[in-house]
Amino acid sequence: MVNFVNRKIRSLTLGEKLKKIRKKSGISLAEMSVKTKIKQDYLKKIESNSFEKMPFDVYIKGFLRSYAKHLNLSSEKIIAQFNKEVGVRKNVRRYRKKGTKKFKFEMTGFIITPKMVSILISVIIFLVGFSYFYLEVNHFSRKPNLVIEAPKSLNSIDSSSVEIRGFTDLENKITINNESIFIDSKGKFKETIGLQKGPNEIIIEASNKFNRNTRKIINIIANYELDTLETENEKNNQSENNLSPTKFFVEIESREVESYLTIKIDDNEKQVNILYPGTILKIEVKDQIEISSGKASNTYVRINEGEFFVLDKEKDGLKTVNLNKNGITLE
Repeated sequence: MVNFVNRKIRSLTLGEKLKKIRKKSGISLAEMSVKTKIKQDYLKKIESNSFEKMPFDVYIKGFLRSYAKHLNLSSEKIIAQFNKEVGVRKNVRRYRKKGTKKFKFEMTGFIITPKMVSILISVIIFLVGFSYFYLEVNHFSRKPNLVIEAPKSLNSIDSSSVEIRGFTDLENKITINNESIFIDSKGKFKETIGLQKGPNEIIIEASNKFNRNTRKIINIIANYELDTLETENEKNNQSENNLSPTKFFVEIESREVESYLTIKIDDNEKQVNILYPGTILKIEVKDQIEISSGKASNTYVRINEGEFFVLDKEKDGLKTVNLNKNGITLE
């Protein structure tokens, strides 16, 4: 008689595959953190498939794309496997819930009628619905998260400008001194602000779709010599004019409803932003800009303070255009 031996065949998870490829490439976790600009703690959770302990899926997918890029892997295949594993975990959780034993409640002399069961079920449904509604409203209506990494308030600097850096939640809008700025796919923002000589007050504000706001104020004292500054500005302007004769400004506006935008400026990495109605983004461009809008008929653009034009009057969905200082170059 032939004896058969049962062996379990276990395939590697996405995190295990990435960890194996990284080690085979001779890249340490610290080196990968520096290359991808992702915290080591998040990299460890990715390689251990602990995605439930990380932020929203949109952040995880951004991390995975960056990870795949630095390992020369296909980001599409990585994201596809991630989506597949997430679906499997959800199915397993549903299966386990269905397989739990029902609790039997018995009480001597107590009769449960169909009417009582109906009332009890109605009460449970009401409580569950109310709890879900309360949690959702509380989540979206609370004040937006806003963290300023630099600079610190009450600083004294010998410069005519300062760089503001920080981060917020991806769905929020950020303004600095009432001017909208871009938020990247990780919720980070960075903007250089001009300063007048002496005391300066910089107001950074985060707002969400429920008009809840978080405001932070930075006070900076600028100590610089005006004559020196004017000379430096003249040199910089001459240098910019010589190097970038095609530089221009693009303004993007959403009018009736919010628009989900993906923007690539020159050869820089694509940035994701949510543009709310009544908000205008002003962007400085050297050569060309690529704009993708999920609401093409609601997104308006103008170049160098010319006339606004809609990306696509007929198309309400996704539209991608490339522009230079003369207008649309490729649809």
